[in-house]
Amino acid sequence: MKRLWLFLGILLLVLAIPVALLFVYPNPNQWQQVPAQPAAQPGQVTVTWLGTATLLISDGKTHLLTDGYFTRSSLDQILLSDLSSDPQRIQQGLKQAHIDNLDAVMVLHSHFDHAMDSARVAELTGARLLGSHSTAMTAKGAHLDDHRVTTVDVHKPYHFGDFTVTFVPARHVPLPAPVEALTGKGQIHQPLEQPAPVGAWQEGHCYALVIQHPNGSLLIQGSAGDVAGALDYYRADYAFVASASLGKQSEHYQKTFMDNTVNAVHARTVIPIHWDNFFAPLSANVKPLPLLLDNMDKSFRAITSHFQGDFQVLPPTHTMTLTPPAGPAPAPPGSAPAR
Repeated sequence: MKRLWLFLGILLLVLAIPVALLFVYPNPNQWQQVPAQPAAQPGQVTVTWLGTATLLISDGKTHLLTDGYFTRSSLDQILLSDLSSDPQRIQQGLKQAHIDNLDAVMVLHSHFDHAMDSARVAELTGARLLGSHSTAMTAKGAHLDDHRVTTVDVHKPYHFGDFTVTFVPARHVPLPAPVEALTGKGQIHQPLEQPAPVGAWQEGHCYALVIQHPNGSLLIQGSAGDVAGALDYYRADYAFVASASLGKQSEHYQKTFMDNTVNAVHARTVIPIHWDNFFAPLSANVKPLPLLLDNMDKSFRAITSHFQGDFQVLPPTHTMTLTPPAGPAPAPPGSAPAR
């Protein structure tokens, strides 16, 4: 009988540890924060992080958004029910970021936490929606007008005001096989109508974005995966890098990822993104992912150990102003030299 009680006690302890880790969160305030900045002057480029890989980039005249995920479905919703965009949360997110209109919504890949709200955001803001064929299928399922949707070509510059946007091949960070099976690694071939199971938002093609402007240049890496050589011909002074699951990869993977992304574009400042608990509503105080799902500190250390420049944390909903690029950006592969 004593052995039975001992066995049951150990079993309960083993089961309790992962459950407890759902309520343990790292502290991002232990890392260097982006310093408070004065209001941007006309023409300066600002970047506002709105959770996950959603970034608002603006020079005051032209306004660009990556992904635009505001619904932030809870973990139990994802596991137990079909998903659909939450109109109220989308409206709240746009209002919180003072977004009235957008020129473009650019989708980095087509998982639910990137693409689920993108067509609705484009519709509400008058934006063009740019992304993969899979992203186009999510837009078609949402009945966004076809002329508002662009299936992109990699290494082709797209122009919005003074911004030049280039989609560059990337990969998704490796995930455990059960998670990849749940979220989907393939392509979306048919219009995706909501509600739908989480796996309906297949990954599609992954992209990094290089955004160039006379007053600031940046790389956006929406997942911690890379394609060797894809960014060798680009420059960006700032790199906004998804850190989720990077700390779970091998030392070799981490170094290779950094060399093929941040170090390839010679960034001088790295800002981590996609470390927040995107199963909770967006707020300035939203916590990181709990330790059961990710280890933010380990991921941040993976970045800083392979990068010699500044590493700063931009809190969710906060805005930073970029400084002009250090020099002209090289032309993308296969294009004519910049003039």
